Amino acid sequence: MAVMRWPCSRGAMPCRNGRWHWRPARRGVPGRISARVPGDVPDTPQESSMRMILVHGINQQGKSDRIVHDEWLAALRANFARQGQDPLDRLSRIDTAFYGDTLERLSSVLLAGRTIAMGAEEASDDFDEFALTALKAMALRMGIAESDLASEAATVAVPQGAGIHKTWIKAIARVIERVSPLRGTLALRVLGQAHAYIRNPHVHEQVNDLVRPLFEDDEPCIVVSHSLGTVVSLALLREFSRNGRPREVPLLLTLGSPLGIDSVRKGFTKPRTRPAHVQRWMNFADPEDFVALHAALTADNFAPGIENHPDVENGYDDPHGVTGYLSDPRVAAAIVGSIPQD
Repeated sequence: MAVMRWPCSRGAMPCRNGRWHWRPARRGVPGRISARVPGDVPDTPQESSMRMILVHGINQQGKSDRIVHDEWLAALRANFARQGQDPLDRLSRIDTAFYGDTLERLSSVLLAGRTIAMGAEEASDDFDEFALTALKAMALRMGIAESDLASEAATVAVPQGAGIHKTWIKAIARVIERVSPLRGTLALRVLGQAHAYIRNPHVHEQVNDLVRPLFEDDEPCIVVSHSLGTVVSLALLREFSRNGRPREVPLLLTLGSPLGIDSVRKGFTKPRTRPAHVQRWMNFADPEDFVALHAALTADNFAPGIENHPDVENGYDDPHGVTGYLSDPRVAAAIVGSIPQD
């Protein structure tokens, strides 16, 4: 199979020994973008080698691994430039997952061309049970009063035979839509995609089959994950540990993670601990990011041994956006400190 190559992402001038690789499909799994960086000797393992894996979250449908890779690397490179050092050239490669189109197609809540309230009305009873507590918490995080939710629920009519949670799901969705349609769409989408991934074994395996090949290599890796990607990354790290192949992860970064949401947390069986061979787990959250309902992941709401930074400032417009998280100087410092010096 032919290998497609593009110049390295750092600019018009190609990096020395740097090139883009399209990795061919393996066992029916689509290829992925992998950037080799200067100083790498292709396909020759080095004792001090290390790579990085980027795992995106929700709302990435219509993109590709290359687009996600370029977006994330642009933010990271700018962050490193502000810190006065860029360690990425010391990595053997950077692999970028992409499952956005597959997850969108298989998700249990699809909102294309519909209002938020319509999406909530058409959701399954299982989704209602999964999402009710989280959706209410998101509404309260947005400043909506419980009395407003109760008043709306009193006016809601639902079809005969609808599940017991449908009235409240629909009422909350209506109020959120009035306050912020954009955030309401984001709330239902993250809960819908999380529900599909956690509750539906077929969706779970379809997504994992796309991301798992990035974790197959035994080379130590830094894992940078965002949003639902934190759930996917943790699921795969636990899977490798269960199968007797724990991944060597000097640094796991979870950014804007929904892992603290009750229904998401329950998707991980006990004991909920830091995966074997994950040396350092750092969790970052913007207090205004209502996808990260629990800005700090602790022993009470998820697991012990996680370093939390619940005070990221991503701005009001997009507190869940990955660019803001990747621009935090503490993220840059953590990555710099995890990559061996030459």
